[in-house]
Amino acid sequence: MGNVPSAVKHCLSYQQLLREHLWIGDSVAGAFEPAQMADHTEVMKGIRQYPGIRYPVLTPNLQGFHRAVAAGATEISVFGAASEPFSKKNINCAIEESMEKFEEVVKSARHMNIPTRGYVSCALGCPYEGNITPQKVTEVSKRLYGMGCYEISLGDTIGVGTPGSMKRMLESVMKEIPPRALAVHCHDTYGQALANILTALQGVNLYKVMEAGDFICKAVNKTTNSKVAQASFNA
Repeated sequence: MGNVPSAVKHCLSYQQLLREHLWIGDSVAGAFEPAQMADHTEVMKGIRQYPGIRYPVLTPNLQGFHRAVAAGATEISVFGAASEPFSKKNINCAIEESMEKFEEVVKSARHMNIPTRGYVSCALGCPYEGNITPQKVTEVSKRLYGMGCYEISLGDTIGVGTPGSMKRMLESVMKEIPPRALAVHCHDTYGQALANILTALQGVNLYKVMEAGDFICKAVNKTTNSKVAQASFNA
């Protein structure tokens, strides 16, 4: 995320435009150098929290969870992946091991009445593994939903998805998880983000679409061809 002042600055900019979710920080023991990670407490104290905006903190393990709670987090997120190599590189553990850690986190959060959101990276492709099957995405999503995540965000992490692959993936996932508990997170690496969002939103309330390309440009005060979009199902 960069240094703490930079993280706070970007959080402040993002929350002016993002009116529902703003996710903050993470703590992966042993996976990254400390200088690469922003401290929960400093970031949480450095931002002005607005009514109606949720501030889930990324917490991949119990250590991160307790740090987040100590920093004042009232909502958390666990972030897994549908790709084995990506999981190992991103959070320093295999998918199965990550699920075991997430179970502990979600259980602890539930006991403290703290809601948990789940993320599935590489839902439409992986930089190391290539194509990801819809069945794998469904399997990971079902595990996260079953352990108590109120919503599952399906991420096209490297922006290789197409309307066709988005449709096939969602058709598979929605056999196990209701649309109201799903969200999609799309990167516009190859210019497909808006088409993928439209595919995901067919027949769904458009009100909850959060297209982040504009706010990223405004937040960093420069133009960019990269768009990040997050659209929540509202069924």
